[in-house]
Amino acid sequence: MKSLLWIGAGDLAQKSVSQLGTDWQTTALRRHPATQGFQHTISADITQAESLRAIHDSYTHMVYSPTPAQRDAQSYEAIYQQGLENLLQQIDLSALTRFVFISSTAVYGADPVPQDEYSMLRPPSFNGEYLLNAEQWLQRELGDKLCIVRFSGLYGPGRHRIFERLRQQQLRINPAMDNYANRIHSEDAARVCTHLLTLEAPLPCYVATDSTPLPARRLYAHITQQLQVPAPTLDPTIPYESKHFSNQRLLSSGFLFHYPNTLEGYTALLASLSPDS
Repeated sequence: MKSLLWIGAGDLAQKSVSQLGTDWQTTALRRHPATQGFQHTISADITQAESLRAIHDSYTHMVYSPTPAQRDAQSYEAIYQQGLENLLQQIDLSALTRFVFISSTAVYGADPVPQDEYSMLRPPSFNGEYLLNAEQWLQRELGDKLCIVRFSGLYGPGRHRIFERLRQQQLRINPAMDNYANRIHSEDAARVCTHLLTLEAPLPCYVATDSTPLPARRLYAHITQQLQVPAPTLDPTIPYESKHFSNQRLLSSGFLFHYPNTLEGYTALLASLSPDS
């Protein structure tokens, strides 16, 4: 019997565990205990070491995906430094066989060529720096038990703020520069987590993005056409900050996307929503 502790279990976790077999015992750890899909729930705050004393059992597998309370350095430090230190001091490392760390392509800097797991890591902002420091610390602490997944931008049910921003004309594009959009549907993101939990011998790191990175202007044009709203404002002062990612390692591991094409994924998402969403 395999046992899973998912730290920071939100909607991604609920979708992922529903795909696990009957040979899994699943436990969610989160600040607020209401979580569907898990067999057990632990109410705890990873930023408070004493609350983690509620972890009494050993686990063979863990996923770490809590969300910082705010988008600032203090909140990121609490989750990706203090929280991880608190957790690893409390758990039974001898029983652990796999630790999936949910990271982000924010650890990469801008680059005109496609980037992958071998590319140089140059986070341009504090959030990417904290994620990269956490990745490196976990590599030292856990060795080959660690599997890092770097997600690009998630979209899907409950993750479609871009629609409202386009309706409100809040997005701009530089007509002379193709800043790329890299996306992954939340359904596929959940399936990536399940895939890496169950894969026999995963590699240490995977970039998780769909198979069609594309210029942001093409994505915006596609969505605005379907929303029947004006295209984004053109602004030649917007700097070149493009990232362009390859998912070849993930594909080579046997993963199959339900939504490999970004435009088709957004079309399906729009079709699933009510007109007022």
